[in-house]
Amino acid sequence: MKRLIFIVMVIALLPVLVGAQANFSVEFDRFSINVNNFSTASFDPFAPELQPRLTTLTIRNTGTPLVKIDLKLVLEWNNILLVETIFSSKDSLKFWTLTNRDLITNEASTFFDFKYPNTNITVKDAIEKSPTLKSAVLAGYFPDGELKFKVWVREYSETEFDNNNAVYDDFTIIIRNAGNITLLSPGVPIGKTPPLVSGFPLSFLWNSQLTDFNKYKLIIKEFPPGNPPALNTVDRTGAVFYETPDGENENIGFANFLPFTGGNFYAWKVTTALATEYNPKKQNNGNNILSSNWYVFQFVDEESASTSISEFQTHLNMLQNDTLLNLYTEGYVPTGIVIIEDRAYSGQDAIKLIDALLNQDISVVLKD
Repeated sequence: MKRLIFIVMVIALLPVLVGAQANFSVEFDRFSINVNNFSTASFDPFAPELQPRLTTLTIRNTGTPLVKIDLKLVLEWNNILLVETIFSSKDSLKFWTLTNRDLITNEASTFFDFKYPNTNITVKDAIEKSPTLKSAVLAGYFPDGELKFKVWVREYSETEFDNNNAVYDDFTIIIRNAGNITLLSPGVPIGKTPPLVSGFPLSFLWNSQLTDFNKYKLIIKEFPPGNPPALNTVDRTGAVFYETPDGENENIGFANFLPFTGGNFYAWKVTTALATEYNPKKQNNGNNILSSNWYVFQFVDEESASTSISEFQTHLNMLQNDTLLNLYTEGYVPTGIVIIEDRAYSGQDAIKLIDALLNQDISVVLKD
């Protein structure tokens, strides 16, 4: 009988014991963000108020009674440990709302103290573990990779921190440096003589660093035959002939059929909106755009191009120059352009200049 009474008393006490356990929930407001560059100065622990707000961490004290907590923070880059420290709360609160400014800090905190005195956040020793990381950090930025915040929370204790007995969540900054956008074809860099281009469809090709989140925009401007694009005016002159619709992406190549007009000049470039730690939403404004240089060309329809080149070569043959004739047999084909003092002439203007050389002594030199 005594044994039965003891069992009943234990069962009666269980709800009290369970109710007295400390329980916590830990949650970042987002799983990750994507950026094209991330400055190390953005995480200055000695000036946390200058850090961009990247994430919010909410810790809820759901047990009874309310207790103080220990918060363990680990910061890693590509699984290389950069920071590991433990904070202890000053008070027993129902919940704590923290940002990265409260986590990456060596300053006095409203809610927490360092658990161990004289603890400072620094990556000086950690970067020695990776030459890639070291060279980038010393240059002021983080290289491509994943910068991960890991947080564990437990009830305040003087015992060694055991991750297995703590509540966990994490937040990741995915860094993909965009690099440069290099145009390939059609055309040449603006400032050089625009080549004659024909055929449908034209394929626009470029090189760029692909990421999972950057969208590339193609912009083509059109200029009349007598007004080719110039380096110092191309941005504010000409008519927009084609522009990638908002929300769509040109993936290092474009070959749609567009109604190019024979004789007109065209300038094109490629841009992408950059995501930074201060603007992870990649708004298309201000200095938040990565842009290629302009490329230029002159479009001619295939029939006109063939006729123009054939007529141009006929007039060159009339010069009876042995060097030119030998170049034809070696497979060289004229472009139909004559350049004098950095000015380009094509069509009948070029033919007139060739005809002006008839019956004169000329020399021909082949250059790159």
